[in-house]
Amino acid sequence: MNTATLHSLRATDVSRQKSMQLSDVALDLSIGEIVDTLVASMQLPRFDRAGRPLDYQARSENQGRALHRSERVSALKEDDQISLLPSVDAGGGL
Repeated sequence: MNTATLHSLRATDVSRQKSMQLSDVALDLSIGEIVDTLVASMQLPRFDRAGRPLDYQARSENQGRALHRSERVSALKEDDQISLLPSVDAGGGL
């Protein structure tokens, strides 16, 4: 069985100090699955300085927009670049 894939995808953290080149990424994977895998592989911080858990979102640099966790990799284009940004929970704690 052949699975459709995105042959090349580059991911960086927001500082661009860490990056990964992915190849043959299944088009039916969710962006959320890719983000979770990248956060672990790139060893990005799981908590902010105050000890609160961080969530990450992906931004397509080629499309200039945030990607929803429920979107599929098929929303990306060949040789796209995504940046992983920690989500800010404005007004989250009292």
